Parts: sequence; structure tokens; C-alpha cells
Amino acid sequence: MSNGIKLVIAKFVAKRGQADALNAAITRCIAPSRAEPGCIHYDLYTSQEDENTFLIHEKWQGDEAIAFHFIQPHFKQLLAETQPLVAGEPEIKSVDI
Repeated sequence: MSNGIKLVIAKFVAKRGQADALNAAITRCIAPSRAEPGCIHYDLYTSQEDENTFLIHEKWQGDEAIAFHFIQPHFKQLLAETQPLVAGEPEIKSVDI
């Protein structure tokens, strides 16, 4: 049974030579995302096996909080900045917890 909490995991893989730039772009989005209403946590991790792979681990107070996140300028900027840096589309998974 869900309590309305959403867990989101987004996986980004940087193109060769773009890991630092991708890390910086994602890092710029962390503080404003954490300050959003409904954000429980928003953390960035780098894979220990592959320095080009990054995971954003997010927890939100439901669909409304995620919808609000998607329309924020810092999120739109993140998408624009990361597009040329990533090898393929990010993998995004979400579950109710």
C-alpha cells in the first residue's frame, strides 16, 4: 500500500570526456530541488564501477510535488544542459512507497 511517497531514480551516462561537466550540471540542480515543497530528499551518486554513470535518488511527497519539480526553471535548465553531455536518454524509474 502506498502512502503517497514517490521514489525516483534517474540514471545518466556521460559521453566520454563529459563526466565532469555532467556532474557539475546535475550538482547545480540539487540545492534548488531540495528547497522545493514536497522534496524529501534529492541526492547525486557516482557509480563506483563507471565514473561516467550518475544516479539521482529522489523522494517526493506524491505526484503533485514531482509535477511541480518538472516545471521549475532549474529542472528545465538541467535538461537543456545535460542533453549534449549524455550518451543516450536518461533512464528514469519511479515507484510508490
